[in-house]
Amino acid sequence: MLDDDTIVALATPPGSSAISVIRISGKNSISTIGNIFISVQSGKKLEDQSTHTIHLGYIVDDKKKDLLDQVLVSIFKSPLSYTGEDMIEISCHGSYYIQQQILQLLIRKGLRLARPGEFTFRAFSNNKIDLSQAEAIADLIFSENKAYHEISLKQIKGTLTNTIKNLRKKLLDFASLLELELDFSEENVVLVKRSELFSFLKYLEETLKDLIESFSLGNAIKRGIYVSIIGETNVGKSTLFNHVIKENRSIISHIEGTTRDSIEGELILNGIHFHFVDTAGIRETKDPIEMMGIQKTMEKIKDSQAILYLFDASIKDRKKQKKIVNEIKIIHEKYPLQKILVIANKSDISSFIDHYNLKSKVTYFFEISAKNHHGIKSMLYTLSNLFIEKIKEKNIIVTQNRHYEAFKKSLKEVLMAHKALNQGRPEDLVAIHIKGALHYLGEITGEITNEEVLKNIFSKFCIGK
Repeated sequence: MLDDDTIVALATPPGSSAISVIRISGKNSISTIGNIFISVQSGKKLEDQSTHTIHLGYIVDDKKKDLLDQVLVSIFKSPLSYTGEDMIEISCHGSYYIQQQILQLLIRKGLRLARPGEFTFRAFSNNKIDLSQAEAIADLIFSENKAYHEISLKQIKGTLTNTIKNLRKKLLDFASLLELELDFSEENVVLVKRSELFSFLKYLEETLKDLIESFSLGNAIKRGIYVSIIGETNVGKSTLFNHVIKENRSIISHIEGTTRDSIEGELILNGIHFHFVDTAGIRETKDPIEMMGIQKTMEKIKDSQAILYLFDASIKDRKKQKKIVNEIKIIHEKYPLQKILVIANKSDISSFIDHYNLKSKVTYFFEISAKNHHGIKSMLYTLSNLFIEKIKEKNIIVTQNRHYEAFKKSLKEVLMAHKALNQGRPEDLVAIHIKGALHYLGEITGEITNEEVLKNIFSKFCIGK
């Protein structure tokens, strides 16, 4: 996939704008631009300038003698550039005509239009970044909220890279020593203390489990955290939903069962992207359409990361309150991984009389008035803070499905190595599983990879990145 062509691409979105940036990378970058650039300072040649310098001048079509634009040219010399090669960035005026004229001129000069992600692929091939960092760059470009942005930046800085690097080094040391023991098996030479290997494998197992567990949070942050608003009919779910997303999306009426299908709305809270889902009220019904809506509610609960369970605070009937307590208990048992916030609505009508000590039985309890907007701000703050705290707890959060699968395969090999040691199996068998774990960790960083994987990753980038 890598060749020595000098490549060019528009690094900013196509179309009219104040400025556009055209990016060039390869061995002929500086000389090619030097031939079509006239500095405002007489006699200045780009080839003689230092790396990381910016120069004002004009791009000229030397054949037609046409002045195309006044530009700023930034010089980045190998290896101190993004790609590790000589690079030029031309900041020109953002006219579509100017962009195309400069690009066409450079193509006539022998440059090739870059493929999607080719600049980042060259950075990877020249060991400027590893594969997980390349993916983090793509994540950063497409990040739509603060939390996802911060996770991507952490990975670009090398938090995941360094963790895997340290784990692989230790695994490689053990694998090498175990194989060396095999070479001296007749002399009964012991180079690996079994207690140290046991201890490291246990540490590795816990580390991998933590990384695997973080994927559900990372995936939710990447795609948005889904929050289902559930409860019986006519408890104010749609009123709360409309206020939260600041739109009148759900129809509100006193008729039970008005909401028959789920309705979604988005909101960013404290830098985290949330999808709120207004669901059909849960009750016993013979209406086939309403039953379908209730079935969809159950599906939405399963797919959510958080649940807002609403009930009517004005209910004084002990039987109805007991039913609510039992429903909350069932939801807790059925969906133990979801965060559940219990909300007593309609506090403007009546204060909640807690006959069954519900407040003490749930972790998060709120009294609100969806109609008068009382208590909603506090509830939303708690909701967002639950996920902010989870993000702070994790040094590394896995967001890529490819990493998740590789970590699972690596964990499987570690567990098999541990089992082989416990059963007193031969060292060569233990070494095979250790090398298996090494292999899958190497797939994440790109130390072990194949062309199909690389094409899949870099094809997702824009042309100029």
